[in-house]
Amino acid sequence: MELSSFLVNYPDVEVFDLILSDLNGVARGKRVKRDAIESVLEQGMHIPFSVLALDASGETVEESQLGLEIGEPDRVCYADLKTLAFCPWHSQPAAQVLFSMYDHEAEPVLLDPRHQVNRAVQLFKQLGMRPVVAVELEFYLIDAERTETGHIQPPISPKTGKREANTQCHSMLNLDDFGDFLLDVDSCCQAQGVPADTAVSEYAPGQFEINLRHGDDPLLACDHAMMLKRIIHQVAEQHGMQATFMAKPYGDLAGSGLHLHVSLVDKDGENLFGQGEADENPLLLSAVAGLLETMQESTAFLCPNINSYRRMQPNLYVPMYVNWGIDNRTVAVRIPPGEPHSRRVEHRVAGADANPYIAMAAVLFAMYHGISNKLTPPAPQEGNTFEFDNPSLPCRLPDALALLSESVVFNQYFGADFIKVYRACKEQELLKFEQTVTLKEYDFYLNTL
Repeated sequence: MELSSFLVNYPDVEVFDLILSDLNGVARGKRVKRDAIESVLEQGMHIPFSVLALDASGETVEESQLGLEIGEPDRVCYADLKTLAFCPWHSQPAAQVLFSMYDHEAEPVLLDPRHQVNRAVQLFKQLGMRPVVAVELEFYLIDAERTETGHIQPPISPKTGKREANTQCHSMLNLDDFGDFLLDVDSCCQAQGVPADTAVSEYAPGQFEINLRHGDDPLLACDHAMMLKRIIHQVAEQHGMQATFMAKPYGDLAGSGLHLHVSLVDKDGENLFGQGEADENPLLLSAVAGLLETMQESTAFLCPNINSYRRMQPNLYVPMYVNWGIDNRTVAVRIPPGEPHSRRVEHRVAGADANPYIAMAAVLFAMYHGISNKLTPPAPQEGNTFEFDNPSLPCRLPDALALLSESVVFNQYFGADFIKVYRACKEQELLKFEQTVTLKEYDFYLNTL
């Protein structure tokens, strides 16, 4: 939407949030007043280059060589007006728009995750194909107050006045209990053009999933996922709660995932995965093979934080092994049931804490790798594959980062600089955790040794 048309529809907007995603999927940027927005859209937003080299706590990662070593220079960011949207949750009329970063020659800065999705889409365009994608996002609502020991706790049901305690997967009563919250999320999604489709009560107290409708613009789909997360955070706060997209906020309850659905269509919009049977379609099989071949080295992108690996526990529908199957939720790459025209790949590895742009790019690059090299996967697996002897995914972030650094495929497609900076950011987070003495260490060792 053009700015002039937007201001006609929303004449009372006074401030604009200018948003850029960092490598962690954290929204960074600036807030400007209405009288500055036209200039910003024409000339761009200047912001430090190092904003793409922050750890999750917001500290610059000097090992990235994007900060003090080069004088903390700016880069310019330009808005994607497809993402210009009204923000219903602000106390004063406000709007937001997403930006991408460019260098001094107006070339895309490839450390910006949005550009990586575009690169992947262009590869398929060269093959005469277009990815059609959808995002499923799980999250927890939690009480705004912590327990006496500082831990999080499930929210109090607005309907019953009691704290959530039971696991009622797909419960309609749970949806009713938090119906006002979900209605407000849906209202915000409609206001922002975010195609929210389905809400599900998930596998733990306070856990929900919201699905976004499929579309043929992967970048916009990731933008919508980014916008949805912001909506959920803001609406939860308005309802006296908090929302978290941590992969494993509770040690003894289900983790939260980010599931990506992908099909490929030709120039006429025909689903190329829908031809013949799923386990006999050469294009689908090659795409699956690419995902499987690169799955271990992609784990650092899909499970990007220390907490991500706590989610990897058997019998909780979280992939732990390199495998695939048809209508099987124990595998990493699932082909959901349905008519041939809707046939797609569901990639189930990523946690809800993953950056949606990086996760999407990794999946698309892997599928392209499989297709362009005509790879062949092993046979699809049936039954409880947690009991099978399959190659395992890395179960610690340092191991995953080592595999990513050595990846020929991802160094080629993401670029060696992206891999280097990404690893530096994650290793700084690791160091911070390694230098922290936990309460559990006091419990175990303080008066024992």
